[in-house]
Amino acid sequence: MALFLDLGWYKKLILFGIKKFIFFTGVTAKISWIGKETIDGMIEKNQPFIICAWHHDIYFSTWLLKEMNLTALISSSKDGEYINQVLSGFGFRAVRGSSTRGGISAMKQLLRCLREGQSVAITPDGPQGPIQKVQEGIIALAKMTGVPIIPWRYEGNYCWNLNSWDSHKIPKPFTKIISVFGQPFYIPKSASNTDFENYCHQLEMLMNDLIPEFKQQS
Repeated sequence: MALFLDLGWYKKLILFGIKKFIFFTGVTAKISWIGKETIDGMIEKNQPFIICAWHHDIYFSTWLLKEMNLTALISSSKDGEYINQVLSGFGFRAVRGSSTRGGISAMKQLLRCLREGQSVAITPDGPQGPIQKVQEGIIALAKMTGVPIIPWRYEGNYCWNLNSWDSHKIPKPFTKIISVFGQPFYIPKSASNTDFENYCHQLEMLMNDLIPEFKQQS
């Protein structure tokens, strides 16, 4: 699985502070859950699944998904190592690679995880975008294993957004948060490569329909 890169003490200190701030936000936020019973049922039956999350939701997924025993696909870049260090602090395992770097090796490791009954998490618009556009890797993985994709998103009524390609979302302490799981999305074994684009569009629609107008309702 993942190997840790050696980081200097200054960066380690920053990452330690980030993990503490995530913890503080998690224990002070008011979190509501929708659709979690689907995941709980699959975990109870030891059925693996593929969590599909947008890249800009990674930061607080560390808290919201920490009890699901997930293996996350993380870029093998230096930025990916920072994410790896934070996620590991909340119990996540990692497979390192992406569509642009180490992709074949990462896909083989993810296949092995799912076939061994381990659930995985993928951000199909990462690591470089385009934002909220599903790339085909997650579709291929679901087809080859028969394991369902579970669309997942969260939203908070008070968040900062970083000046990054994905406008990465950082919820503020004491905020209201809604964490939403969609219904299982299966890719049939009979799907051909020419069908993948259509399944990508379907998954994008499922993701974007999870949290309509949350900020206006909160």
